[in-house]
Amino acid sequence: MPALAGRRCAECGRLSVAASACPFCGAVGGQSVELSGRGRLQSFTIIRIAPARYAAEAPYAVGLVALDEGATITARVSGAPESLTLGQAVTLASVDARCGPVFQPA
Repeated sequence: MPALAGRRCAECGRLSVAASACPFCGAVGGQSVELSGRGRLQSFTIIRIAPARYAAEAPYAVGLVALDEGATITARVSGAPESLTLGQAVTLASVDARCGPVFQPA
């Protein structure tokens, strides 16, 4: 499984994903944490009319994934968009250089 890195803030202790400064308190220090890549789909939308650089990939889903460790991340969700459900278990499938983390139904 691909790796997803997080950061635990040295000041407030909260976990964030892909942030150089804590999005909650603004502190710069922190400890790197490897995340499990497992979570649940909290919300999602299906993109049917995509920006030009993603047009060939439409329709596709983008959702909020609540990771098992407590952080929430916005990410692409692969598979048939119409088959996704709220609360569905998902796992990290890949980290794409162009569109970031991609999750798939577990």
